[in-house]
Parts: sequence; structure tokens; C-alpha cells
Amino acid sequence: MRAIVGAWQPAHGHVRLHGATLDQWPAAKRGRFIGYVPQSVDLMNGTVAENIARFDEARDEAAVIRAAKAAGVHDMIVRLPAGYDLMVGEGGTQLSAGQRQRLALARALYKEPFLVVMDEPNSNLDTPGDQALAEAVANIRKRGGITLIVAHRRSIVGHGQPFSSRI
Repeated sequence: MRAIVGAWQPAHGHVRLHGATLDQWPAAKRGRFIGYVPQSVDLMNGTVAENIARFDEARDEAAVIRAAKAAGVHDMIVRLPAGYDLMVGEGGTQLSAGQRQRLALARALYKEPFLVVMDEPNSNLDTPGDQALAEAVANIRKRGGITLIVAHRRSIVGHGQPFSSRI
């Protein structure tokens, strides 16, 4: 999964996006097309909004809120003590594991990337979080995007459009 999003170099072969190898894409441009929810969520020391926007200096506040709503996390965020301005602490220490995972989903959905790669996206989610994740996956597919999901809990696999194969 990390090779697909460009975080690791593949041992053999190439990962291509629109025909070009990932190293031909500047990371900032690549991030516009690829969203990533890692298995182990690391948030940066900054606000909720900064983390969702991937610390984009030209942050689009409306896109941050759209991403949070698409991840089903907007209502949770506005209930936080400082809402979108809450400082999450290094690694997201001010938030629970489930809250961090849902923010990682919002970060992955920021500016509606074409490809959203998810590694165990439901491992720390409760039932409402699972439902929000399933809805986010269905909405990515409705807008013509692609989701790649690795999961042990099969509840997320198969939501939305049918898959050609499952492992």
C-alpha cells in the first residue's frame, strides 16, 4: 500500500499514475490525486483543520469541511473543545484512536482525490465510524473514484459497487 501511494519505493517494477511513474510526479501534485489512510495513523502537531488539509499553505476551508463531512467526522469535530482549531498534539495525542482514524479518512478525502488507498481503515472504528466509512467508500465510487482497501474485518469490503475479486 505504501508503494502504491509513493511512500516506499517498490522492490521491483513501477507504480504508475496516468502512465508516469510516481517519481515523475512531485509529491504535492501526486497528493492531489491520491488519498491515503494508513494502518497506523500519525497526525502532525497542528490543528484538526491543518491535519485534514495536509498542512496545505493554501488551505481551502470549504474543502476541509467537505472532507470532514464526507468522512462522517464533521459533527464529532464541532463537538471538540476548539472544533477545527483544536491542537491535536504530536501524533494526535489529544484524540482517541478512532478519532485519529476518522480524521485520517477526512485527510485522505481532502480535495476529492481520484484514488483513495486504505490500509485497515476500520480497525479502530465503532459502529457509527464503520457506517461513516462505508458511506465514504460508496461516495468515492459514485463520483467515479477508485478505492483500494486492505482489511481484516470484511465489513468494509463489498460496500457500494461489486468487486471483481476478493481475497
